[in-house]
Order: sequence, then C-alpha cells, then structure tokens
Amino acid sequence: MREKGFTAMTVQDIADRADVHRGTFYAHFPDKFALLEQSIRDKFRHLLERELPPDSGWHPDHIRILVRTVLEHIRSLYGRCSPIDTVNPLFEHSIRDELANLLRQWLAQLRVDRSDRQVSVDTMALMTSWSIFGAAVQWSKSYEEISVTEMTDRVLAVLTEGAIRFATDPSADQIR
Repeated sequence: MREKGFTAMTVQDIADRADVHRGTFYAHFPDKFALLEQSIRDKFRHLLERELPPDSGWHPDHIRILVRTVLEHIRSLYGRCSPIDTVNPLFEHSIRDELANLLRQWLAQLRVDRSDRQVSVDTMALMTSWSIFGAAVQWSKSYEEISVTEMTDRVLAVLTEGAIRFATDPSADQIR
C-alpha cells in the first residue's frame, strides 16, 4: 500500500508479497477491501484490548480510557495518512462499528430491567459510538490546540451530562 497506494494495489500484489497463491487469498477474502476492513478491525480491537482492563464495562473510568484511546488512535491515523476517498469510508465504518459493538456489550452487561426505557441498548451504543468517533475525527483535523486530556473531558461531559447542562438554569432544578 505504501509503495503503490491502495487504489493501484492488486490482489496479485498482495498474494505475491504474502507468498501465497491468489486462490488462497480468495479463499479467505472476496477482495482487497475485505482484507483491509479486517485489518482495520483487528488493529483497533487489539488496541482496545491493550488499553482497557480485561473486566471493562460501562464505568466512568473505562469510558474515559475508551474515549482517550479513540482520540489518540484517530489523531495518529489522520496525522500520518493522506485522505483516500476509497479507504476513508471503510476505515471510518470499521472503527465506528467496532466501537458500537463494544459499547453494546458494555450496556448489555448493565442488565437494567426498566419498562420505561425510552432508548434501546442498540440505539444508545450507536449514538454513543458516533459521538465519540465524530468528536475524535473533528479534533484530529482541528487546528485549535486542545490537549487529549481536555478533549477527553469534553467528550465525557457530553456523554455523561448531555444537553441538560446547557438547557438548565444554574439557579433552577428544572429543564426549561
């Protein structure tokens, strides 16, 4: 990929470099996009496994580690990779999907049995993953110097306090 770029790279190039037959490649992946997606997902999962405790779940400390890890990972990737129209959507989808899967597992572990729940676990995981990922992408492309710690705090404030902080009068206990 570094030599030719993703678009110019062929399955034969990949097979030659891996010293396998093209048929072996196709036995595992339908095309080079599937290989790239699997690579992105594996790398991200390993990163999270390395950073998060083995018993991690929906806990403020674990959410903080998760947000910080995503921020640093996205910044490192956007900082060294030039945008490629065919790769970026795949990269972004893969990271968001893995993030949503992890958050879904964490939320499912809470086992809150409430009949008045207005938001499903899937919706909460999806929206939270988009929030974290979107903030990371914008922050990584920003020219404003905000430290990873400050950005982590900002994302956590939005996730834990949401719009209620902005919609309330500090002297009142109600939402306007």
